[in-house]
Amino acid sequence: MKAVSEHENKPSKPSRRRYILLMCAIGLVIAGWSGAWFFGRSVLADQLDTQLQALKTNGLDLSCSDLAIAGYPFRYEVYCTELASSDRYGTRGSLGGLNAVALIYNPWHIIFEAKAPASIAEPLGGVLGEMSWDTARASVKFSSSALGAFDAVLQKPEAAFENPVSRGLFAAEKAEIHLRNAPETTNAVDGFISVDALQLKSLPEFGAVIDMRGHVQVAGGSALLTGANLAALVQQQNGRLPVKLVLFETVVGDSRVDAAGDLLVNGDGTVSGKINLTIGNADGLLELIKPLFPPRDNSFSIVSSVVQSLKGAESDIDGVPSIALPVAIDQGLIRIGFLTLGRIPPLFSAGT
Repeated sequence: MKAVSEHENKPSKPSRRRYILLMCAIGLVIAGWSGAWFFGRSVLADQLDTQLQALKTNGLDLSCSDLAIAGYPFRYEVYCTELASSDRYGTRGSLGGLNAVALIYNPWHIIFEAKAPASIAEPLGGVLGEMSWDTARASVKFSSSALGAFDAVLQKPEAAFENPVSRGLFAAEKAEIHLRNAPETTNAVDGFISVDALQLKSLPEFGAVIDMRGHVQVAGGSALLTGANLAALVQQQNGRLPVKLVLFETVVGDSRVDAAGDLLVNGDGTVSGKINLTIGNADGLLELIKPLFPPRDNSFSIVSSVVQSLKGAESDIDGVPSIALPVAIDQGLIRIGFLTLGRIPPLFSAGT
């Protein structure tokens, strides 16, 4: 057998040269990518500092403990172990932690994950609130100058709120919020909300769970996606911001309440407008809410009498006897005919 010579085992000079050039090219790419990542990290850190300072200048002091930026080589991950805020009015809030992740080649899409618990304290109104959850994630997509879309999902949220006169404890299986530009209407924003299996734990006499779905459209509301203040936006609309209630659906046991109509947010923060309310299986709903009324209060009797007087106008919707009720809202005061049902609190103070 012919022995293989030492010369035949060695790679040729052109092959060695190509190998060396390839390794140099890979090294340059890695060095360039690393340099770009670390440069982007420094820009991101500067932007975070700038934005936090801008918020402080505008009256909101936001602090983030153990702030860190990681994710090399393909992501930017911003970590914060505890988030705390306070504003010029003394309102304070906190969050157990916040993570934000964006791919380096798609920085306009950011995924957030919030860690429980969260709390808020508003001393002017004496409002205290606490909230916890299993998971809370949000997807935020930005355009070149504004928020493009916002989607948030909370699994098993629980919330407790109290003020000087009342206290509420709530729990649900899931809650979702979605916000985006209306696809078929110029300069309008669509907002969607849903809550599955809501329980009013502070009202043990009300044992039913509630499923809710809502869709509102704010005409001229695109500025909200750029961070505009609601009060300022209402003033820009001459003190009357149109809001279309496309649908608000509530399912309680075998009963159902649907609402739709046109509303206005007034310059003083109150809401006015007209809503078409449809109640399916009104008798069942009355039985569910009866324990919520004080024993010596005649409000339930009045509500029941109004419903019974309208039974003659019932219609069949999807096999369920349903009553249609026109609801008028005048600066937050809710009325059905002569009957006052309650008041919607102002969405903001006139001075803000």
